[in-house]
Amino acid sequence: MAIINGPFNFNGSFGKMRCYFDPATGKWILAKNGGFTREQYNTLPSLKVTRENTNEFSGCSIWASKLKESLSYIGHLMHPRCFNNIVSAGKLIQRHDTTSHHGFSGIEVSKDLQAIIDIDFNVQYPFKSVVRKTCVISFSSDKKTATLNIPGFVPTEDACWVSKYYAVRFYIVIAQTSNVVYNPVTNKYEPVVSGLELLSRKVVGLWMVNNSVPTDVDLSVSLDDPAFSIPGTAVIAAVGVEFSTSSLNGEPCVMPHCGSMKIVACFIP
Repeated sequence: MAIINGPFNFNGSFGKMRCYFDPATGKWILAKNGGFTREQYNTLPSLKVTRENTNEFSGCSIWASKLKESLSYIGHLMHPRCFNNIVSAGKLIQRHDTTSHHGFSGIEVSKDLQAIIDIDFNVQYPFKSVVRKTCVISFSSDKKTATLNIPGFVPTEDACWVSKYYAVRFYIVIAQTSNVVYNPVTNKYEPVVSGLELLSRKVVGLWMVNNSVPTDVDLSVSLDDPAFSIPGTAVIAAVGVEFSTSSLNGEPCVMPHCGSMKIVACFIP
C-alpha cells in the first residue's frame, strides 16, 4: 500500500489500482486490487468458512451501525474510527450464540451487556482520562428516565484536555439497542426491533468556565415513552464531555472532536 503525499484528483478504481481518501488520517490511499473473483468467492468449497465468517461480520456491522446511529447526538465526541471498536464488541456478543449454525450467529445484547459498556468510542482521548470524576447514572422505576450525577465537579481538577480550554459541559443520552439476527427469508441480518435509533434523546448541560468552583452536575433525560420491555432489546445511557477552547464575547465556541464520550450504563428493560 502506498500513501500519496501530494494532491491527487482520482477516487475509485483504475485498472488494478484503487485510490480513496481516508478522512481519519487526512491522506489519499493508493492500493492494488486483487483477490478472488465474485464467482470464485461464492462457489469455491475452500472458501466456505470465509463466506460464513464474512456473513457473521456483516451482522456485527449492522448492529454496530444501529448502535452508533442511536448515539449520533454525541457522535462528534467519538473518534472517526471508533466503528471498528463497536464491531469488535458485537463480535464478542455474537460468540455467546451457541445454538445457531456457524455463519448465522446473532448478536444478542442481553448475553453480554458488559461488552457494550466496555466499548472505547475515543481511543485518542479515552473518557476515563478526560473526566477524572465518577459519573453516577440512575434510572427511574419505569426505566424511562436516566439521570447523571457528578457531585462537586471542579473543572480545574476533574477534567483534563490536550490544550488550555475555556469551558466544559456534559451531555447525557438515553437510547435503545436491539438484537440483530439472521432472517432466512430475506437472507440478511436484521434488528429484532427496527427504528430504535430514532427514539434516542439527549440533554446538554450548561457550560462551566474553567475555574476551581465546585459545581454539582445533575442532568436528566427521558424517552418519549417507556422503554420497550420485549425480549431482544436493551436500554443504554451514554455520557459525553465537550470542551470549548475559546470564546466569543464571553460565549464558548464549539469545535468538533473536542471531547470524549462513553456508555456508562446498560440494562435489559
